[in-house]
Amino acid sequence: MKNNKPINSLMLPLFSLLLGVLGANYFSEAQTQRSSNTLLARLNTSVEGDKAFLRTFALVGNVVDVESQKPIPNASVSIDYVKSGVITDSTGNFYMRLTQGEYILKISAVGYKIFRKYIKLDKDTKMKIELQSVSNMLEEVIVSSVATRKDIQTPSLGVSLLSLKGIKKIPAMMGEVDILRSLQTLPGVSSVGEGSNGINVRGGAVDQNLIYVDDTPIFNPTHLFGLFSIFPSDAIREVELYKGGVPARFGGRTASVLDIKMSEPSLEKGSVQGGIGAISNRLTFETPLIKEKLSLMTSARVSFNDFWFKWFGTPEVKNTRANFYDLASKVFFKPDKKNTISLTAYINHDFYRVDSLFSLENVVANQTDFTYGHQNLALRWNHFFSSKSSLEISAISSLYKSQTVAPDTANKIDLRNSIRYYNFKAQFSYYPNDKHKINAGISGIRYELEPGVLNKDIVSNIAKVILDKEQGYELATYVDDEYKLSEKLKVQLGLRYVQYLSMGPAPKRVYISGEPLSGETLIQNTWTSGLIVNYGGLEPRLTALYTIDANSSLKLGYNRMHQFLQLVSNNTTPLPTARWKLSDNNIKPQSSDLVSLGYFKNLKESIWELSVETYYRRTQDMIDYISGANLQLNPTIETQLLNGKGLAYGAELMLTKKKGEVTGSIGYTFARSFSKVDGQYPEQRINNGNWYPTNYDKPHTLNLMFNAQPDKHNSFSFNFVYSTGRPLTAPVGTYTLDDQKILVYTSRNNDRIPDYYRLDFSWIISNPSMKTKRWEGSWAFTVYNLLGRSNAYSVFFKTQNDVIRAYRLSVFASPIVSLGYNFKFK
Repeated sequence: MKNNKPINSLMLPLFSLLLGVLGANYFSEAQTQRSSNTLLARLNTSVEGDKAFLRTFALVGNVVDVESQKPIPNASVSIDYVKSGVITDSTGNFYMRLTQGEYILKISAVGYKIFRKYIKLDKDTKMKIELQSVSNMLEEVIVSSVATRKDIQTPSLGVSLLSLKGIKKIPAMMGEVDILRSLQTLPGVSSVGEGSNGINVRGGAVDQNLIYVDDTPIFNPTHLFGLFSIFPSDAIREVELYKGGVPARFGGRTASVLDIKMSEPSLEKGSVQGGIGAISNRLTFETPLIKEKLSLMTSARVSFNDFWFKWFGTPEVKNTRANFYDLASKVFFKPDKKNTISLTAYINHDFYRVDSLFSLENVVANQTDFTYGHQNLALRWNHFFSSKSSLEISAISSLYKSQTVAPDTANKIDLRNSIRYYNFKAQFSYYPNDKHKINAGISGIRYELEPGVLNKDIVSNIAKVILDKEQGYELATYVDDEYKLSEKLKVQLGLRYVQYLSMGPAPKRVYISGEPLSGETLIQNTWTSGLIVNYGGLEPRLTALYTIDANSSLKLGYNRMHQFLQLVSNNTTPLPTARWKLSDNNIKPQSSDLVSLGYFKNLKESIWELSVETYYRRTQDMIDYISGANLQLNPTIETQLLNGKGLAYGAELMLTKKKGEVTGSIGYTFARSFSKVDGQYPEQRINNGNWYPTNYDKPHTLNLMFNAQPDKHNSFSFNFVYSTGRPLTAPVGTYTLDDQKILVYTSRNNDRIPDYYRLDFSWIISNPSMKTKRWEGSWAFTVYNLLGRSNAYSVFFKTQNDVIRAYRLSVFASPIVSLGYNFKFK
């Protein structure tokens, strides 16, 4: 295929959006003149007066929501409009050191009215700043799904901060607010199709994304086999996606990091919010247990969908069952001003029943039940030594379990697997002055995998199989420093060292070096109780920001990452019950090197924002599969895997209108993703050892978003997406065997499914007269796939009358209309 030949190097420009400058007409002429006179006085001061001019004082602030009193992280703090400022931390605090004088302080955050204040700084000053939400007024300030202000203020590159207010405006399938679908409106983020189990970021596989909810890992981010994401939107404070320039505190994956933070429950007053929809019902409440000391938040989402299949389903799906629930709870304790303690619990559960979807070793089930979910817990302590330094210590536990049951009378199948994850980590943050932001920490992770347990405690004609458990430790230490070299140049230097230990008790299998792994080449199989093998290395991180002028900047980034836990599945999108595998002496960890470049620019007083980013990534020791691989219960799974390389490169363009009654964005992505498996022997090669496109290679993607709010009652949104069809393996001919036509396949991913496009619409109707009271309510009317496009999820082939015929499978082939009601009581 001519278009599938990768290029070995890429050099495209990429850019950043800077700080908007709003006019001084918000302040009186007297205040402005007083600031100007102060500056002139400084310039004309005598030598004796220089001592006073050089005196500096600390400005320490805490930014909170005026109603909930919750801290507002990532708010932009600037001085005198055009000077570089700082960003508030996760607790809403900021620190600046300024010379004595008079200033105009400006603070802005996504979804809030801009705060401005004239201050006279002649001593160390502490302030509490309360921002007013714009959710109850027409949007005259920035309200968007993506906050790029942080990109302008820091060297961060390839980072997207999503606002939950903006996410809730994106048209949702069946009215379900979905973080993963919202992420797919960003350049560089895609999926293989409707119902895919996860996202693909910059040409990476779904398991190459590290996903955290309040520092607890998520191994399967979707409900109902990929139809909806599992994240409880009403309990989430912010969503941050790192596509490049990953901070040194993160490790363990090679493509991206999705860091989701839950809200801190209010210490001041309680509230209740929720929603009623076609698929699920939601309820979230928070309340102070001890005012200004202890508070609790609990968020639940429950789905009971069986009646849809009974009422509207075809005879083939009448017996289908599909239910899920999420439960997130957080306790927040603030014993004094210098300490906070939080306890987060998160549970999700899925049950899905369908006829004839699962088979095992030629045993086909008449009916199959799938059950899977997480049980996560995180305990966190923050101690603030001063406004310059703090310590955070966390203890984390996670359990992900899946079960597949086929309850046939004689041929029962009960297959289980699980991942247990334990993590202890500590981070020390130190801000000695306005030029340095230093973070250093340690992390220790323990993995325990049960890769497969079949029919352990049941009577069946199917024999019992119990695979050996897998265990490993991932130990890391890191340090990074965001250093301001000059007014125009900032760098963030990071270094992470990681060591992985594969541990017994487990078998250690050794094969003949260089030969294909098989039973014939196995020369040693010994039971090992201690260390089996260890891997490790340095992971340097670097991002640099060069400010071209007040409205544009240029960024450069590099990072290296390792991955020791991989998802083993040869499906286009892995099932939630797919097998995970730790690195051992036969399966090396992945490693990737990413280089990225970006250009960012503000246009027309920050009404428009433009960004262009490019990237190039090489990945070593990726795994692929032999044809017809048997993965589920294979005790020697390494014999089914092949070692390969990965290559991904692309360019991303984003143009966004941030202000006004009409807002929106245009995002375009050019992205290529390839694999290469070229072993010494023919059975160790795919496509003759040549590069071939991955299952998630989609060269062109276009996203258009349009939001209009003509008045306080109504808000309209449209979302259009187009993408190139993903690769598939198509037959090139047939041959006859025992009077049957057999399809012939010669190369992998040699064709593509048809291109994909979809238009969605939403209309949110609110009642402003209720907003002066304690109850707020709104209706959300959405149409998913407004044009009724029958997009192909997959294509399969059959021979009919000696002719090869292609058949497409579509998940949502017609418009899906939904109506939901959302409310908040405070």
